[in-house]
Amino acid sequence: MRSCGIAFLLALTTLCACKRSEDQAAKARIFSPDDSTSASADAKDPIDATRLADDPKFAGRILRMQQAEVAARLGPHRAETRVQFAWFRGPGLPDGGSDVTLSEQSALAQGPNEDFLVREENDRNQGFELIRAKGEVYVRGLFGPFRKRRTDRTEPERVRELAMGSVPTFDRLARGLKLKLAGEATVEGRRVVRYQVVGGGTRTEETDLRELPPIQYPQGADGKKGPDPDTARRLELWTKEEPTQLSGTVIVDKQSAVAIGADLQGHFRVPGNNGPAAELDLHSVLTTSDIGKNPGIKAPEVEPAPSVPHAVKDPLRFLGKAPAAPGAASTEEPAEESGDEEEAPAEAPPPAERARRR
Repeated sequence: MRSCGIAFLLALTTLCACKRSEDQAAKARIFSPDDSTSASADAKDPIDATRLADDPKFAGRILRMQQAEVAARLGPHRAETRVQFAWFRGPGLPDGGSDVTLSEQSALAQGPNEDFLVREENDRNQGFELIRAKGEVYVRGLFGPFRKRRTDRTEPERVRELAMGSVPTFDRLARGLKLKLAGEATVEGRRVVRYQVVGGGTRTEETDLRELPPIQYPQGADGKKGPDPDTARRLELWTKEEPTQLSGTVIVDKQSAVAIGADLQGHFRVPGNNGPAAELDLHSVLTTSDIGKNPGIKAPEVEPAPSVPHAVKDPLRFLGKAPAAPGAASTEEPAEESGDEEEAPAEAPPPAERARRR
């Protein structure tokens, strides 16, 4: 009997050890630095920067290049984007329709060893700043102090992509920019290739080369699986929008085949289902400077995060008002009934007595 008990304890200990090892492996995988080998491998692919007008695939490859690959190709640099957009819907309606306008400005300082700084703000005094230095991430609001954040909560690479996403977004809205070679020039001592935008629609279908599982949509009220209404409207934008006017220039670094400059303007239209169409005016600007110069990114001074109390799992029991068991008498004390007459307030002492008390 004792041998059976010892064997059971050994098996239980082994199972717990395996579970702990799996938990430790999962935790190490979640908090480990991102694997940048794929971006480094892509950065080694030679790209002819003069062929963007001949092959739409080359144009899409450069205009939608990920920032990790841009950093691997250019090295340390600074980049800035400025975006102005205005949505209009039903300007011919009696009430004048509706409009939404916004201007955003994003700045990126890319350093060596995957360190970078991202700052984004708009014309409504909203924004943030994110610093990644030596594998640690620090974030602050536009007017607040820096605080250290866990990398699994901030997704610094995704923040960098969104901040520098003006040109890729414009190319996607245009369904692939059609470019015309406009010659070569020199910018900051580097040879560049200039292109002029002459149209769009070179890529009618979007393809995702990543190995991802199929999207699992939830089941709706009608019993069919599909996206919720808000998600459906966002997806509908990419399938129904039509570019009506496109113009601008694109500057590509000849050595690294990276788009280091752009000035793009476009007008897009999204047909309405049962109402007027929505129209978008978009102006995107990209500038790049200090290529090859280390911006000297360092960890900032941080303030500790404010302590937050743990959430109460059972609020009723925490307040001493747990529900009584079926058939049991309630443990709550009955509320005292207030009398018809209110208790008179205590009479204040005279001023002389108050002075003596002091």
